[in-house]
Amino acid sequence: MDKNKQEYVYLDSSNVEHKINISKEDFALAKRDEKIHDVKFKTKPTTFLKDAIKRFSKNKSSVAGGIILGTLLLMSLIIPFADTADIDTEHPEETLLEAKLFSYNGGFWDGSRYMENISCDASNGTAIDPVTGETLLYPNKDDFPAAAVKDLTAPRKGYLSDVSRTATSGFANIINEKQVVKDDEEATETTVDYNKWLDSQVYSFNKSANYDLEFTILNESIEGYSTAKMDVQFIYTADFEGALESTYSFTNVKDNTQEIPWVEGTFVDELETEHRVKSLKFEDIIGQISEADAVLPEEERSGIAEHGIKEGKVRFLIYKDLSQGDESVAFKEVKLSETIGETTKLVNEISFTEAAQMVSGKNSDYNYWATTGVKRLYHGIGSVCNFRFDTYEAAYGVQTKVVGFTEVTNYIKKGWISEEFNEVNIKNHRRNINDFYQSCKTSLTDDYCPIISISRVDFTQKGEILTINFTCEVYNYRYLGYETMPVWLFGTDKHGKDMLKQVFVGLRTSLALGLMTFAICFSFGLVYGSISGYFGGTVDLILERFTDILSGVPWIVVMTLCILNLGSSFFVFILAMCLTGWIGTAALTRTQFYRYRDREYTLACRTLGARDARLIFKHILPNAMGTIITSSVLMIPSVIFSEATLSYLGLGFNNLHSLGVILSDNQAYLSTYPILIIFPSIIMALIMISFNLFGNGLRDAFNPSLKGSD
Repeated sequence: MDKNKQEYVYLDSSNVEHKINISKEDFALAKRDEKIHDVKFKTKPTTFLKDAIKRFSKNKSSVAGGIILGTLLLMSLIIPFADTADIDTEHPEETLLEAKLFSYNGGFWDGSRYMENISCDASNGTAIDPVTGETLLYPNKDDFPAAAVKDLTAPRKGYLSDVSRTATSGFANIINEKQVVKDDEEATETTVDYNKWLDSQVYSFNKSANYDLEFTILNESIEGYSTAKMDVQFIYTADFEGALESTYSFTNVKDNTQEIPWVEGTFVDELETEHRVKSLKFEDIIGQISEADAVLPEEERSGIAEHGIKEGKVRFLIYKDLSQGDESVAFKEVKLSETIGETTKLVNEISFTEAAQMVSGKNSDYNYWATTGVKRLYHGIGSVCNFRFDTYEAAYGVQTKVVGFTEVTNYIKKGWISEEFNEVNIKNHRRNINDFYQSCKTSLTDDYCPIISISRVDFTQKGEILTINFTCEVYNYRYLGYETMPVWLFGTDKHGKDMLKQVFVGLRTSLALGLMTFAICFSFGLVYGSISGYFGGTVDLILERFTDILSGVPWIVVMTLCILNLGSSFFVFILAMCLTGWIGTAALTRTQFYRYRDREYTLACRTLGARDARLIFKHILPNAMGTIITSSVLMIPSVIFSEATLSYLGLGFNNLHSLGVILSDNQAYLSTYPILIIFPSIIMALIMISFNLFGNGLRDAFNPSLKGSD
């Protein structure tokens, strides 16, 4: 019998037996080389991952977010190593330099800063404008070196922001202070408010003359009697025998029945700004004293009404009542004039210039004013100018410095100065030290040596130790160790540290913090949520109650307690973030397990004998992973933002750069040096936006059913 054939016996419906021989050839395909189907396939077989990538690439915003995210990540790895700037130590001579990419061009990314209404004076130097022919005045050279002043404008009258002898007029200020008194017995500090006052000299007055007291004020609070009061006191002798010397006081405090008969007026200053003037006529006050005496009971009258005031003295005071407010009183001048007949004579005048010079301590002879408050110049008027200030020229240009012989010795070793420039020869040439230095220069000097010229040499002998110091003109960038004048793309901060490197080092730290926190929280939350969602029942109830307790504690409290007790190190931050950061992932995983654990394919696997571990990690988790990952990836920007929030609260990293620490350190410069806040803020905003776009793209790619959901 043929082995390739087999006999098959069967009975039909009539119970008749039939025998059939069956061979392999009977089952051969009729058209083995042809594909039999209705329509030709137009697509190729694919996998879930390939399909997810294809869906992700169709989302243009998510692709853009991924590109930005990848670029920032790459820059955070490359720039800290490529940029050789030192950001671990402070550089006091390089603080707050402006962002610079181009050479000076009038203001666009050229390291210059626009300065407005800066006091200028001929003593600081003059120049002639080549276009207009006007004389230009320079600002203070100690603050603004002439070489760094660009596009200087012609001087004009303006308000000065500093105490300056160049002021021609303006206002002085009396400012409140609070004095702290310590009680030694109870070891407590008590803040005591004192009325601040300005007290004039005492002036004699003539009964037969009329007097005018003009008091010019800037601050309008006096008009409402809410924060200040003026008091005029008369120490007089009555015009009859036996009268005693008395003091009579007028005040304009609203609670007092006696009010000063001020005559209101105005004046216009040099900047055409209108201010208020109060003028006081003595004869009106003397008349009021007489009237007040006349209405008294006869037994209390002093006789002033009948006989008048013969002679006396006057003084005026300005009060600042701390209980009524914190504003200050600003004055321009006080004039006391005497009129006899048609002749008016100035008895005394306290001018602004005298007061301002006294305030600045430049002239102690102007001691007309005494006060228990603080006296400062306010709205001084003088010559001001505008210009652009080249911060790089000021920091790295030619400066006068004291250079020690130790540094000079180092220059000699490097070949920048001839060995002939030694201690013995310096002593011999001390009278013409600069000429001797110039003769000792080598060919490398112009390219590397910081010293330009030496104006003075000082010898200090202590025992056997001789110290030699040179007062030199130097190229400061060379003195600081740079071969060429440096350029900081985004400027420097208050410590002189490069903002570009600092921000990307901070970005690297923030990303590392976010990624490590995400990895730990995601792993733990995934396991925790899987157990809770798969087993359910009592296990789920116990685990959920524990989660409820933890989630009820505010994260800021958890963070603060960890940082205060364990410090502000990198790993303490990760620990603090992870204590409650896993709860969101656990809750999401639990929800997904409830969704998939009773599906038909899961029940089929369980029926076939699959164990719990296989069901969890082989069948349920892979189906739920897309939703879990795409939702949990947003934890990374959340961690970065949380760290920034803590830094603003003063709980940031110690001795470690991060975006939050940088923003916290520079927040005081938002209005004056905005680049210090704007640049790191842009980087942080890009990180937050990119992660959100990237996360949304992952969600749509791995779980299309959730496309468009929040």
